[in-house]
Amino acid sequence: MPPVLSRSLSLTQLVFYGVGTIVGAGIYTIVGAAAGLAGHGVWVSMLLAGLAAFLTALSYAELVAMYPRAGAEYHFLKAAFPQAPLVPFMAGFLVALNAVATSATVSLAFAGYLSVFVQVPALLTGFTLLAMCTALNIIGIRQATWVSIGLILIEVGGLVALIAAGFVKGEPGSAISLPSMGDAGGIFAATALVFFVYIGFEDVANLAEEAKEPKRDVPRALLASVVLTSLLYLLVVWAVLALLEPQALASSDSPLTTAAVVVAPWLGKTLAVTALFATASTALISLVSISRMLFGMARDGDMPRALGRTLTKRQTPWVAALVLFAGACALLPLGKVKIIASISALGILLVFVGVHTALIVLRWNEPQRVRPFRVPLHIGRVPLLPPAGLAICLALITQFEAIVYGVTAGAVAFGVGVWWLSRPAKGRHTGTQA
Repeated sequence: MPPVLSRSLSLTQLVFYGVGTIVGAGIYTIVGAAAGLAGHGVWVSMLLAGLAAFLTALSYAELVAMYPRAGAEYHFLKAAFPQAPLVPFMAGFLVALNAVATSATVSLAFAGYLSVFVQVPALLTGFTLLAMCTALNIIGIRQATWVSIGLILIEVGGLVALIAAGFVKGEPGSAISLPSMGDAGGIFAATALVFFVYIGFEDVANLAEEAKEPKRDVPRALLASVVLTSLLYLLVVWAVLALLEPQALASSDSPLTTAAVVVAPWLGKTLAVTALFATASTALISLVSISRMLFGMARDGDMPRALGRTLTKRQTPWVAALVLFAGACALLPLGKVKIIASISALGILLVFVGVHTALIVLRWNEPQRVRPFRVPLHIGRVPLLPPAGLAICLALITQFEAIVYGVTAGAVAFGVGVWWLSRPAKGRHTGTQA
């Protein structure tokens, strides 16, 4: 009998996972660069990026309600393209690459924030954080969830404090303005940048086998996560622009802390502390959710079967958790946060293209299939919103540096090699209890 995961997550816990992964570390660093591109119109960029994320979340919601299994994207594309096994495998591989790169990036960011208070080698700090998150992952989903919820409450609390300070001590009436046509180029460039702070909602789909009511709660959690974080982000942008001009934000390596210091030095220190919790939360959630995806792929024979092993008592995919830990640690010595984060973003955008395409194909090929959740608006068999999301993702893919495309291509080539090695195991049950 193939191994199974323990069903213990409620709707509230799933929403916390989604919000925590999205908020993560991105909003603490990306606002300044976005403001430098879009000026006072950065709120439009944030709104457009949120719309793109919501369209993608809709596609995920319909598909995960149909296939509520660990390894979400992999199963979506496997159903849509049953005669092209490399396609679903690469979707899963790119999601794993995203998780490894994201975890490495935020671990280095954690080390940077920690250096404000105590000097510890960045590699040692990053390794220690990844080890602690992996240990929680192996101990169990329930324990990891409650630790994650605690971290999320702290990181969101810091942002709420900044929002309040901006509205009370700043000039909210002049903080934002309607952009002109001449601002369109900067706003689009900023949209591509701030889209990355929404990445993470898709991780909720990989917790479907551990949700108590997956067909009902996982779609709701996906959409609620994007909506809640979009509102939070818009308020944060408004608050920081009420405290500082866009140019001042753009010149800072820690824009939210810089804005908070305008109000009071203690608030700046508080934001630095919440940034530590934000980065730790993102690392934990990424490692937890994607270890479930690798587990699902291994169980179906598309990854080495050792990745499908679970602890007998706790029913957690311990081998997959250790593999992700090793991959993230391997990236730490690179120390290039911007490049690693861009690789993560490019990989997940390619996956989003596949998810939108899978929904369109399945709507056409299986129109009578029961869909517990359905993306609204369609003409005949053709849904209208997924093609819009697909077009936006393709546009954003064009915004990276050449080195990012080169490294990602190398990773894809490695993934193809893993797929070829894994092919003989297909068709057999691949997980065994440890």
